[in-house]
Amino acid sequence: MKLILNEKQMLDKSLNEGYIDKKPTNTIKLLAKHFFSIGQTNQQVIDSIENFMDINYHNFNIPDWQDTIKKSVKYVSKYKSFDFINITKIEIYQEELDIIKTINNLRLEKLAFVLLIYSKLFNKINKNDSNWVNSSLRDIFSDTKMAIGTRDKGLMINKLGEMRLVEVSKKVDCTNIKILFSKIDGDIAFEVDDFRDIVFYYLNWIGENIGVCEGNGCGRLIKINSNSQKFCADCAKKSKNSKIVKMKKLRREELKNNE
Repeated sequence: MKLILNEKQMLDKSLNEGYIDKKPTNTIKLLAKHFFSIGQTNQQVIDSIENFMDINYHNFNIPDWQDTIKKSVKYVSKYKSFDFINITKIEIYQEELDIIKTINNLRLEKLAFVLLIYSKLFNKINKNDSNWVNSSLRDIFSDTKMAIGTRDKGLMINKLGEMRLVEVSKKVDCTNIKILFSKIDGDIAFEVDDFRDIVFYYLNWIGENIGVCEGNGCGRLIKINSNSQKFCADCAKKSKNSKIVKMKKLRREELKNNE
């Protein structure tokens, strides 16, 4: 998931380590919020961001970034509050899951569940209960873990619309989607507190074999495809590399002892 759910953590990383997100405008807007929160004026915020980028962004050229920085600062300056977002969990209600299950099509069910998660996150980010999702279809479908063509993405969204589960914005060139089956209370089925592989929460609920990665400090959900599977892809790669390093070390020691 590409939504930034812990802004304070990301800000601290930027201020202390010079971290810049893969999408630099995310960092620029976060820095703008920080500098406004400590009482800087518009121009001071712009100067502070340009100074930060000059130090930490490779090949930073102020003329190339001036418009982007000014637009980002102008956008952030309209915020009613400069509080930092810190979302640690969201609640999923039994009634919401029951509605999704009635779709009776796993691909559409996974999409509906992911959209539900997004709507709850955007409600917290925007501090309302409007249930509108404002993310690209590319990001949304990435979190469903389904390879879907551009045309079929639209068809799937339309199908959920026909079921009166979602409503698509009527504005031209707007991909915002309103979730119509989200609830604000009820019997809690489970809480989502790890947003790396959100669709696995639904797959686990319907009975698929979902486990937890045993990598050191990882804990992300994984789909179990064999009895020997213990790690997510990243941790499996680290484990394999670690074993290779150990084998090479043992081999060097053996050669040294045989000299």
